Amino acid sequence: CWASLWNPEAVSYRTTQGIGHESVFMAVVVQEMIRSEISGVTFTANPVSGSRDEIVTESSWGMGAAIVDGRVTPDHYIVERDGFKLREKRIADKRFMVPSRLEEGSATRLQEVPHGMRQKETLSPDLIQKITLLAVEAEEHFGNPQDIEWAIADGQVYMLQSRPITVMGREDIERDIKGQYVVFKPLVENFTDPVTPLTGDFYQLFFAPPLFRSIKGWMYVNVRAFLMMLPFKISDENMADLLYDLGIKPPDMKFSPVKLLFSLCLMFLSYLMFGVFFGRTRGLPGNFMDGFRKLSRKVDDDPAYDLFKTSERLLAGTRIFDPAGNQVMIVNLSSGRYFLSMGLLEKLLRRWLPDMRGDAASLLCSGSEGVLSAEMGRGIWALAKEAKRHKPVRELLEKHKPEKVLSELKAEPEAKNFLEQLNRFLSINGHRGLKELELRSPRWEENPAPVIGMVRNYMLVETDPGEHEKEMNQTRRELEKKIRENLEKYQLEALLRPRWRIIRYLANRTKYFSRMRENSRFYHIMGFHIIRKKILRIEAEFIRQGKLRCKGDIFFLHLKEIERMQAGELAWRDVEDIIRERRMEHIRLSKTTPPKSIGIKLKEASRFDAKDVEEGVAFRGQPASSGSYSGIARIILDPSIDIELRPGEVLIAPYTDPAWTPLFLTAGAAIVEVGSYLSHAGTVAREFGMPCVVDLPDCTKRIHTGLKVQVDGDQGIVRLISEDKGENE
Repeated sequence: CWASLWNPEAVSYRTTQGIGHESVFMAVVVQEMIRSEISGVTFTANPVSGSRDEIVTESSWGMGAAIVDGRVTPDHYIVERDGFKLREKRIADKRFMVPSRLEEGSATRLQEVPHGMRQKETLSPDLIQKITLLAVEAEEHFGNPQDIEWAIADGQVYMLQSRPITVMGREDIERDIKGQYVVFKPLVENFTDPVTPLTGDFYQLFFAPPLFRSIKGWMYVNVRAFLMMLPFKISDENMADLLYDLGIKPPDMKFSPVKLLFSLCLMFLSYLMFGVFFGRTRGLPGNFMDGFRKLSRKVDDDPAYDLFKTSERLLAGTRIFDPAGNQVMIVNLSSGRYFLSMGLLEKLLRRWLPDMRGDAASLLCSGSEGVLSAEMGRGIWALAKEAKRHKPVRELLEKHKPEKVLSELKAEPEAKNFLEQLNRFLSINGHRGLKELELRSPRWEENPAPVIGMVRNYMLVETDPGEHEKEMNQTRRELEKKIRENLEKYQLEALLRPRWRIIRYLANRTKYFSRMRENSRFYHIMGFHIIRKKILRIEAEFIRQGKLRCKGDIFFLHLKEIERMQAGELAWRDVEDIIRERRMEHIRLSKTTPPKSIGIKLKEASRFDAKDVEEGVAFRGQPASSGSYSGIARIILDPSIDIELRPGEVLIAPYTDPAWTPLFLTAGAAIVEVGSYLSHAGTVAREFGMPCVVDLPDCTKRIHTGLKVQVDGDQGIVRLISEDKGENE
């Protein structure tokens, strides 16, 4: 420390600033280190929202370096300034820690947290109160909002540092962005966090400028670029609404002869690129993509496939003569045709049968056989039935936490059949996981604890979810019969039956392409899984060579930087600061919600339904699956941690992806912060016949667990009924 006064940077700085070398001195401060058992930070104003009424605390095990370096997701507490009442608490899965004493022979200061402590709460109510009071006293002393770092050792709270909060409120993302952009919902509705730099590099292979742009880790659609492609006169605002709502309710558009030639040329080029492929995929058997699993294994086993070649082979679909089933990403894009058939079906039903139930089109288009995400839920139900058959297995699952029970089951002779069935399930679905479109996210194959947790949930269910599906199938048959009878009232219609044939054709086409969309997602996530496996192998080799120090660091590098490290052009000292800065930026942005639009304002529907005030507070989102249901709310922020969803409860979630599907089998209804009619949440809810409302901002904060709510899936309205934990209806 003392000698650093004379390092080249310090000498150069003094020379530049005209400071005499003989006039400066260096003092070295020697302090006793607090051997922290728990460390954290506290903000006396919410650094994300800017609210001065909230005090935010984040804490984790061990020394504070794991938090400030972004190595761990800490527990998160929000306390009201008035009365210090705890407003919000989110307990994280704290996988790593920096211990105060390194184990002998340890090569890294970062160590894994014991499984029993990962999801254990770090702060008791008393400690939260003490830390909050200490933070407020610091603010009163310095006269402005403070960011304090603290540590706990032997039950004593120590303040380590207090400094002013330099950044308040959500960052102005528009500051350096020119143009008009709308968030790309098909990605954001699967997880709201920004993607890591490495994941973003792979997305650029498919979503490239000028139509798309990555902004702070979120993918946005270029409004002006899409506006130029359409042969219609439409305002920028209406175009933005159209892109955000994914075309479900298109605005009035006038034909533009001036733009016609350009649009026709674009359509012709698109036909040359995709027209033949669209034709190839219009009538394939349901299992036509099964061969992709064999291709994935082949690529995984072949070391000649680097990261770029792997993504090109499994996801880009650039080989013209490949079987259609091997080009899963293009299959996924082409399956979007069901938007058109679904929209036309709804219009025809409203025109020909205006008195028919509002969810008629949804019912006709649901109930597809062979939807792999739905089969995944049924597979977990089968595991639960197997577990319930054997008392020792059932008791172990009930007694131990999911992350610890696997070792206990392996020692239990009667668990043999259950474990074999679990292994078969993972051999099919092990590539799935929470936030699976993010390469950094672990898969069930690596950690099956989330699957075991869902098995525990299903063990609480007394009735077979399959019975509900049978009821829905019966409802669909009755609806089809009613539609046919109403259309065939007239003799000519009964003889020719053209309208019924059109209805049936459109419904079958929608079901076909909807199933194709869900199943192609199943397989292109398998491609992402193979890419992740290759990344982890590279990371392990980098750690062995000393080029990286901690697991997970590689995802904060770009693809070109990894290639330079493999070539020996970059070492740990070249990337250490870069990784840390990107981690901190990612954590900060993860605490914000991505703006729906940049450079243009979307039309905001009223979230408060004034006419329902007498019945209780109501909020309006988007209807995604029809029906009405009243039940007890259950907030699930992370299905790998919050897995206790009791049968019949209303699932309240920030987003959903296929890893959430098994929860839909036991839920009575679903409410989701981010999503659309065509989102995964809406698709699966319609498949299972449960009401669902999406695009309801902050629903995980406005509604809390234990509150009774009514979900109106026809109008997209959620009513808060009471605090009473009454029966589900």
